[in-house]
Amino acid sequence: MDVSAFLKPTVFGQLGPDVLDKVTSCAVVERFEVPTLLNAAGTPLERLRLVVEGSIAIVARKPSGKEVVLSEVGPRGWAAWLPCFVAQPPSHDFYSGVKSCFIALPVKIVQSLCMEYPALYPLILGEIGLRFRLLMEWASQSILLEPEQRMAKLIGILAQEQKAVSNPSSIVITQSRLANLARCSRQSANVLLSNLEQKGLIRLLYGKCDIPNLAALAAFADAEEADAEPNFL
Repeated sequence: MDVSAFLKPTVFGQLGPDVLDKVTSCAVVERFEVPTLLNAAGTPLERLRLVVEGSIAIVARKPSGKEVVLSEVGPRGWAAWLPCFVAQPPSHDFYSGVKSCFIALPVKIVQSLCMEYPALYPLILGEIGLRFRLLMEWASQSILLEPEQRMAKLIGILAQEQKAVSNPSSIVITQSRLANLARCSRQSANVLLSNLEQKGLIRLLYGKCDIPNLAALAAFADAEEADAEPNFL
């Protein structure tokens, strides 16, 4: 794997080859075939991870022992920035997804690089701000939408998270993960996704979702009437 090529589009690549080379030299590639505990709640985070394939789930545990997935970080996303810079350990577990691959950086190295290159801080804050905005958008708007619109909104948010900006775009996602994030059954998710595909808003492939027109998908998700089909052709 060309680790440098994966890190170059990230915040570490934006400051030039010196920072990129230092990060690449200390990076470790991790692969997990089955869900694996990466960092337990209450334990200081030791590694910052960039998702290359698969996902990282952020999991809360109820007093009964039942686990609830609060969020998932997909390809091109980092898990997680904040625990690198706050003294309090994360209060949630971090689990790898099935057949996942990450580029891991020691937290101490990340902290020392930020001290050496202060220009990293605003770039990292931008990453944190984007994820926070997307989470707030999903939490505040999804409850007001019809099921098909909710699924369209979710796909649109994931597209933003994965830095999809041009038409056509493609995001790496499985139908199973979409069902988990949408808090619905796999069968219900399949129906919703098929309906969106029939409307020409998405195209489902193995392990990914193609989006012919991001603006059309967003307009459908935000339309007052769920059956509104704006024409962007």
